[in-house]
Amino acid sequence: MSTYFLKDLNFSKLDVFQFVVYLGLFCYFISQAAIYSPDTYTYWHLNIYRYPVYGLFLRTMDFLFGSYYNLSIVGFQLVFGFFAVYVFLRKIKPLLNLSLIPFLILFALLVFPFFPPLSVANNITSEGLSYPLYLLVTIASLKLLFENKTKEIILLTIAYIALCLTRGQFILFAPMVAFLFALKYKKEAFKASKLKILILLILLPFFVSFLDSSYRKIVHGHYTSTPYTFINALTLPLYLSDEKDANLFSEKEAQQIFSETYTRIDSLGLLSHKVGGTLQQRYKVFHDNFPYICNQTFQIKGENYYLNQGNHIWESTILTEKTAKRMFPILFKEHYKEWIQLYFTSIFHGFGSVILFVFMVLLFIYNGIKSLKSFNLYNGLLFFSSILILSNAFITAFAVHTIIRYTFYNLAFCFIIVFLITRKSISKL
Repeated sequence: MSTYFLKDLNFSKLDVFQFVVYLGLFCYFISQAAIYSPDTYTYWHLNIYRYPVYGLFLRTMDFLFGSYYNLSIVGFQLVFGFFAVYVFLRKIKPLLNLSLIPFLILFALLVFPFFPPLSVANNITSEGLSYPLYLLVTIASLKLLFENKTKEIILLTIAYIALCLTRGQFILFAPMVAFLFALKYKKEAFKASKLKILILLILLPFFVSFLDSSYRKIVHGHYTSTPYTFINALTLPLYLSDEKDANLFSEKEAQQIFSETYTRIDSLGLLSHKVGGTLQQRYKVFHDNFPYICNQTFQIKGENYYLNQGNHIWESTILTEKTAKRMFPILFKEHYKEWIQLYFTSIFHGFGSVILFVFMVLLFIYNGIKSLKSFNLYNGLLFFSSILILSNAFITAFAVHTIIRYTFYNLAFCFIIVFLITRKSISKL
């Protein structure tokens, strides 16, 4: 694999500069303590609602390094992370013809997540692997789409599978690349050599789902996808709910779990109609208290209900997810106007302002139309970047809340958008 990445090595002064910076950052971060969070333990215990790769990674590091467990994890995440940053920069530089200053700005943005508040290498959470994997997936996609390097499909496939089995929020990445691939080649995409790649990209999410469910069958005894999507997604409808909504559910278990959840979050003052104020004020309460409504109330109430029915803990989590999936459309239908308002408020919060969001939507529409007519580096890359940013924003706002932990992945593509538009504007002037 190293030969594949580094086959064209001829180190420049810029490479030497990067290695010096990487070495300095490695020495600094490796001297910092590993950071544990509640999520850390759920990965270590291979909880059923966690994707497999990171938990297995932690177990492997413990087996191999024992008492040097923390040091080995932080060290590996640093090396892997810097390697991915280097590969991304090495391949993006000639693609965009970056001069020194833009290169250094992009370099700074790519290493930013290693610093607080994200601390992706020191945090013993899945971002330590998902961030570098995301960089590898995206750069392989860029080379495939804009330099016709079909061999990049190897890296894209391997990194995509590992990424999705680390963080499932990126499952739609392969279909998006397939769409852009078909958009670029149009009728040519259905010729044998191109069709193989197109079919592979379309099938990859199904293969990932199969691997994810198979892992859970082996480890937990249940063939099921990660049971957490609707437990998370139901949090906003619960925040918008009224006590009388219990009558909307025909199933006894849904009624009881809802009633117990409602009583708890009502006592904490975590209901939209009791918070009042502007949309931003109501969203802020939801944003700050998401874990209390979701993990510490609904999930616990649901799992305890099914545990008391004689189910195993893993079965209880699966049943809670299934109940949440049935409850979601009912509560959504009852409060859809408020849900849409707060959903988009969450998206705006992720962008920092409504103006930036509108700009990104217009960029998406305009370059989508331009790419349909002529798929070139400028139009195609702006379209690709806007798709990545918008899709992650919409998925994140639906499933959870827009904290930087879920939205930082596309910092490099925000820069690429600014860089391309600025360069185009200067060339016209």
